[in-house]
Amino acid sequence: MSAKSSVLVHPPLGLFELQLGDYDVVHWPTERKDIRAAITIGHVGISNAMIDALPELGCIICFGVGVDGIDIDYVRKRGIAVTHGREINHEDVADVAMGHIIATARLFSQGERVLREGRWTPPLAVPPQRRLRGMKLGIVGMGAIGKAIAHRAQAFGMEIRWNGPRPKPDVAPAYEPHLLALAAWADVLAVAARGDQAGLIGADVIKALGPQGILVNVSRGSVVDEEALIAALKSGALGAAGLDVFQQEPTPPARWADVPNTTLTPHLGGGTREALYAGSQNVLGNLRAFFAGAPLISPLDAG
Repeated sequence: MSAKSSVLVHPPLGLFELQLGDYDVVHWPTERKDIRAAITIGHVGISNAMIDALPELGCIICFGVGVDGIDIDYVRKRGIAVTHGREINHEDVADVAMGHIIATARLFSQGERVLREGRWTPPLAVPPQRRLRGMKLGIVGMGAIGKAIAHRAQAFGMEIRWNGPRPKPDVAPAYEPHLLALAAWADVLAVAARGDQAGLIGADVIKALGPQGILVNVSRGSVVDEEALIAALKSGALGAAGLDVFQQEPTPPARWADVPNTTLTPHLGGGTREALYAGSQNVLGNLRAFFAGAPLISPLDAG
């Protein structure tokens, strides 16, 4: 029997590794020089230093759509292929985005705290909330996730505009070329942009969204200036925020202890059973294709 092909799995992926019985699974750090493929999570990635230590590396296979933990220009120079799981969990991430829009507009988190702490005083336990129908939703990033958010928001009767690098003829909502203008127009700004745009939502965008505005982020924590966001929430310069992603994950609980008007979830976005299964099958399919010398299932530049 021939020796198993070596695969770096970084970070360790628990039960998923039971599906890699046909391979010799290696964790970082390692002195092995024969590793030809690596499996990772996009926001963790494989660093350039790791790549330099793996002279035989020919393919990096990512769970999920994001590849922001990988220096794409560097891996291209090295001739390393990259795959990802595009359009596997976008519906699930959009569900979480819509959940945050509802929760922040309707004060779900505040209402739960009032109930649990015994401060429910009729007739209104919390201040009057906001009706979604008629609210203005600005979407930053109109990829698969942005389109799925727009589809859901339309059913709620929200008015929708969006911003991205360029207009798309197949997208029905109105395109707004200027991010600041979109923020100034919107009641809610939902961020579904690519994760490699650090600081895209800065203090100026947050200020334009304003004291009645709601910011929802299901992209990556780095896309939003978290310090500016927290400062705006504390001062009242921003109305509320719904966050599923954070600058540091896990985010320190103390960082949010005194930040008002927030609904926070621990990066739940694509974590449905269905998406995780589909993602694992995509990873395994790409791995088999790579070692067989066949076309990859979902290379980064396709689609």
